[in-house]
Parts: sequence; structure tokens; C-alpha cells
Amino acid sequence: MCGAASFMLGLLHLMLWFKDRRSYVYLLSVLMAFSAGAGSMTELALMHANSIDAYRVLLRWANLFVFTLLVPMVWFVRARLPAARRWLAVLITTLWAVAILANWLSPYSLVYSHIMDLRQMPTFWGEHFTLASGQPNPWVHLANLASVLIIIFVIDAAARTWREGDRRRAILVGGSVATFMVLGGIHAPLVDAGLIETPYMVSFAFLAIVLALSYELVSEAVLASRYAKEVRASEARLRSLLTEVQLAVIGIDPMGRVNYANPFLERLIGHPEQDLIGKPMASLVQASDRAELSERLAAASRTGPRPHSRWDLVCASGGVRSLAWSTVRLNTTDGCYAGLLSIGEDLTEQLAAERDLERTRREMERLGRVTMLGELVSALAHELNQPLTAILSNAQAARRFLAAESPDLRELRELREILDDIVDDDKRAADVIQRLRRMLRKGDIEREHFPIQEPIRAVLGLLNGEFERLGIAVREELDPGLPPVDADRVETQQVVMNLLMNAAQALCESPPGQREVLIRAACHGADAAVVSVEDSGPGISPDALARAFEPFYTSRSGGLGIGLAICRRILEAHGGRIWGEQTNRGARFSFTLPLATREQPDG
Repeated sequence: MCGAASFMLGLLHLMLWFKDRRSYVYLLSVLMAFSAGAGSMTELALMHANSIDAYRVLLRWANLFVFTLLVPMVWFVRARLPAARRWLAVLITTLWAVAILANWLSPYSLVYSHIMDLRQMPTFWGEHFTLASGQPNPWVHLANLASVLIIIFVIDAAARTWREGDRRRAILVGGSVATFMVLGGIHAPLVDAGLIETPYMVSFAFLAIVLALSYELVSEAVLASRYAKEVRASEARLRSLLTEVQLAVIGIDPMGRVNYANPFLERLIGHPEQDLIGKPMASLVQASDRAELSERLAAASRTGPRPHSRWDLVCASGGVRSLAWSTVRLNTTDGCYAGLLSIGEDLTEQLAAERDLERTRREMERLGRVTMLGELVSALAHELNQPLTAILSNAQAARRFLAAESPDLRELRELREILDDIVDDDKRAADVIQRLRRMLRKGDIEREHFPIQEPIRAVLGLLNGEFERLGIAVREELDPGLPPVDADRVETQQVVMNLLMNAAQALCESPPGQREVLIRAACHGADAAVVSVEDSGPGISPDALARAFEPFYTSRSGGLGIGLAICRRILEAHGGRIWGEQTNRGARFSFTLPLATREQPDG
């Protein structure tokens, strides 16, 4: 019965080892079980031995099977209870190795140096078994010491495992092995010494380990069944998720070929799954991106993929869809590269909408400039009228000089001065027109380094005639030591012109003689310049100030309400900001721009 139970346990663990050959602990349990089974057969033969020679041979084999049971058992405990002391396991193995060597070198085995006779002993139920009488072999004490050390080794390992919190394993492994050693390891030496007259029952004691390992097998089978159901349920949920999710999911094998594509991806690019499976992933992107994608896949097999990237997939219709991909690396159970799984979000419509929004925004900015400059028509007409009138007057004077019959030398000098005045006035008119063309142009931000005083004075030159017509006095407080700013010159002029025009419109409500605009430029901290435009008008209410920078909000009739909103967008794009405030004499709007001395971020 003991042999059958042991062999059955050994066969089960042998089949488990064939399924998972990396789990060497199964091999240890196989060796233990087969040794216990063979030992039970040997013990049965010893019970019915008829001669001293037969008993001597059988006893040697019995000791060998004990050795091949106990040593694997020690390392089995070390594997199942990692808290066990390795040095003690090595010591026990060494002692038993010496003892088993003495078993084969001694004439009568490890137990006896000499067997004198065999005795037939009765059992309680009337059967008889054989026991030997002889001189004990001193080497047997080495085996007995090793057995005592095994008990200490197992109890210590179980106690340490218990303290670490794994109580179930401490009881199951430690308790079963300790029971076996107490029943078999102590009983056998007592039989050898003649203190107990019973057959050897090491295999019977091994039933404690058989029961413990069988219980563990049943527990693992139940857990495996439960886990299998959970895995199947998880796989079903995952398949449902991948099928229904409105995201593109694609699997890539270690060779860079597609091994999975979900229905959303099929609908997105127009290729059925059967056409995608097995195709190189690089064939799904544009030709210009294939080399880079292949390099990234190769790098992913070594160091892992980039977690986020964007790739454009070519559709069956020839179009292109832009997707943002989140990618994870897949590994086998032993940590080897098994491919990639990528989930992509379609950004095609979003990117198109962003491009349309950017175009609309740029057009609104240009419209803001055009609208603002439209309000300057009368002022610019006055500004151009002066040089044109001067040109006309000088040209008429020159004709009168030329009409004289004999102009003298003094008149020729005056004629030269008149012509010089015509040239200067013509340049003045051309300069006004050129500034208008720059303000109306369309384009992207072109940063450059320039003194902030230059665009301020350029705008003041454009508005000079309008301010004279309205009776507005302009004062400048521009710090001459201010470092250059890093910005777009034309857009900076647009911001300054918008603030000055707003100030001029606010001053229309003030009595003549009290209309004044103060424009300042100074340092704002260590890395920015601040420009402020302050008027002496009626000021601005808190409600209007809170909404002043909202698009399409205006407090005057006929206004579009986009001027300050555009100014804020321009300044934020430059890394600056704009704000307004009420003062004792009116309103003040200020903005900042980064100085050229500060290191700017890329892009």
C-alpha cells in the first residue's frame, strides 16, 4: 500500500515536470516518492529474509533508498521554504554522502559491522517478521546525526516561514516533513539499537508527505481550474473590448509583421483583417516613413518601444489617416521579446480642424489689423496731405523760378533747395505708405531682436496727424538703456497701435486741453520689458475691465471687440502678457515682451 501510494505520487509529479521542465522541485519530489516506493519493497523483503547474506544485501539497498529519499527531501524543503538555511542543507547532504559511502564499503552495511543471526519476531495479529542481531557499525551515528539535523533544519525553516507570513506553506511542508522524520528518522535508529522490536517502517512514515503533497496537488488543481475560468472570462472581456472600442488596435510580432487588427482599424483604413495579418507593419505607413518605423521596431525588440508616437496609415482608398499611438512591449513568460501591442487614436479630423482654426485665427488677426487701420484713414490722409501739399507748393515755386528769363545764381541755389525739399517730402510720403504695407501684410511670426522704442516711435509717427487733429498731447518716457526685445516687429506695432487708438477713442469724451497720453517703456524684472499706455480719459469700469480681453466684447458702438483679444493672443505667443487697470486720471493698459538677453525655448 505504501509503495503504491508513493509510486503514484511520483508518477503525478513526473508528468507535472514534463509539462514544466523548469520546475526542478517536481524532480525532487519524484526522486523522493520513487525512493520511498522502492524502500517500501525493500522493507517488505527484509521482513521475510531467510539468510544473513540476503538480509545484508537488502539492508544496504534500504540505506541507499533512505539516502535518495532524505537528501532530495532536504533540498525540496529548501525550494519550497526559501527561508531554510542553505548551509545546513549542504552540511546534511555532506554527512549523508559520507554515510552512504560507508554503507557500501562496510562488509555488512551502514547499520552493522557484523550480523550474527536473524530472529523471527511475531506481530500482534500472528504474522512473523525478520530482525537481525549484530555488532553496530560506528558510521551509523553519522547518519543518525544527519537525521537529527534534518529535524532541526525543517523546524527552523518552518518557523522562519511562519514569521514571514506564509503560514499555510509552513504547516503543509514543514509539518509533513517533520512528522515523517519523527516517525521514520527516530524509529529506525531505535530498531537498529534493538530498543524496539518492529519492522522498519520508513515508507509508512512517508505517507505523511504523500498526504501533504497530494493535498497540495488537489489545491493547485482547484486553483488552476478557478484561474482558468477567470482567464477565459478575462479573454472574453478583452475580445469584447477590442471589438467594440472606438480605437485602432494592432498587434505586431517580433518580425515586424501584423498579427492582430481590431474591427475599428479595419473600418478606419478600409483593409479587412485577413489582408492585414502577416503583412509587414512598415507597409501600412507612407513610403517616406517606412525606414524610420523599421528602425523603431528593431529598437523596441532591444530596449522597448516609445510609449507615445504618431504614425500616418495609408488607407485602401489611397488616403492617409493620422493616429496617435500608445505602445507596449509584449514578453514571453521567460522575458523574451514577443512583439508589440499598439492602441491608436484617430486624429485626422482633429488635426484638420486645428489647421482650419489656425487659418481662421490668422485671418482674424489680419482683419483686426485692417479694421484698425481703416479707422486711421482720415489720420493717414492728413499725414500724406502734408508732404503732398509741400511737394505741390515747391514744384510750383520751381516753375516760377524756371519761368524767369535770366535767373541769377541766388535763384539757382533756391531752386536747388526747393528740389531737395521735394525729395524729402516724397520720401516722407513713401515712408508712410511703406509702414502701412507692413502693417497690412499676412504671415507667420518672425522673431528678431530690436529696441522696443523703434515700433513705438513708428506707430507714433503714423498717428501723429490724428493726435494733432484731436488735440491729444503725447508724452514719452522710454528708457534709453532698455535692452532689445525678442519679438515680431510688425505684431508689436499692431499691439502698440491698438492700445494708442483705444486711448485716443477714450479721450474723445474728455474736454479739449485735458487730453493726454503717456507711453512708457522700462525693464520688468530681469528678463522682460514692459510697455504701458496711460490716458487721462474717464477710465474703465470694473465689469468692462474684467471682460476687456474677451473676443467680440466691446464697450463702444461700431467696434468689433477683437482688438484686445488679438493683442493678448500675440503677446502670449511671444511669452508675454497684457493687463489693464484703472488709475487716478484714467485707464492704463500694459504688456510685457521677453528681452533678447534671455535664452528662449526651442520651437
